[in-house]
Amino acid sequence: MEKIKAGIIGFGRVAGGHLRTMRGTGLYDVVGVCDITESRREEAVAEGMRATDNLDEFLGWDIELVLIATHSAAHYADALKVAAAKKHMLIEKPMSLTGPEAEEMVQAARDNGVVLTMHHNRHYDRDYCLVKHAVLDGAVGEIVSLENRTMGARPAVGFGVPDYNQQWRVTAAAGGGTLLDFGPHWVEQIIDLMSGHKVVSVFADVRHTKWGDSDDLFDIVMVFDNGVRARAAKADISFYSLPYKWVVLGTEATLVCERGGGGEVKVYGEDSEEVRTDAVPRENLHANIARHLREGEDLIITAEHGLRVMQVLHAARESGASGKSVDVEI
Repeated sequence: MEKIKAGIIGFGRVAGGHLRTMRGTGLYDVVGVCDITESRREEAVAEGMRATDNLDEFLGWDIELVLIATHSAAHYADALKVAAAKKHMLIEKPMSLTGPEAEEMVQAARDNGVVLTMHHNRHYDRDYCLVKHAVLDGAVGEIVSLENRTMGARPAVGFGVPDYNQQWRVTAAAGGGTLLDFGPHWVEQIIDLMSGHKVVSVFADVRHTKWGDSDDLFDIVMVFDNGVRARAAKADISFYSLPYKWVVLGTEATLVCERGGGGEVKVYGEDSEEVRTDAVPRENLHANIARHLREGEDLIITAEHGLRVMQVLHAARESGASGKSVDVEI
């Protein structure tokens, strides 16, 4: 298969991980980087790539696919330019800051005949793969309600490279805050688990209490068209971590799984306790994108799937601001 010529906008820590994975598949030729920080451009050159701080120049290079890995607030404008340049794109989460922005991005990709996909890397978290296998296998019967939530004491400031101001992660205008950091992860997993069903209502608590000026707590309840209630939540202000991440109440049993999974889920029935270790197989998202572009393989993360995640998060922010439930069709 002919390699995909790719380029990267925003060459930080996350992009470095993408670069290693893309090269590791043997399906990509990552030729260059666009980054506003000189030291990151120097790092790109050291990695054998071209580098520029001029996006228009970058988009003029012989590139088929662009990885957009800038800070969250820049994704929207970058994506519209990439689409207009007729380049396929892989966008780091979150897709954008708002649902309407995400809708414009998806439409721009359609209008220009290019592929837009999201990097929802936690689609294959071990705990989720264990939970998904058990649910699909009928271990709990029909789902009645589920929780997917975590708590921690601080945000991910300092996760990225020191060359770029890491305070953006707690700065609202830059797209910081835990709703857009972990919200895409936990909501995406729930939407995938509830495949075939639409979200019809969203009620959420989204608040800033401590870190920077962005939200550091979200608690979202989604109601699906089959009556299932699903809760996605994350707090960056807790000095206690929950003993579990997942709780799935079913008509026949209850499933519990800790974060990371520890290699197992526990399923409790009326007179039984079962430990399950089977998980759905993990796929390489980068290899999937390459095979989609070259061979027409179905995308694992479609633009429409990523858009649904952003629409739920947008409704959650609206609900949090109003204190009222928001009716949707997502």
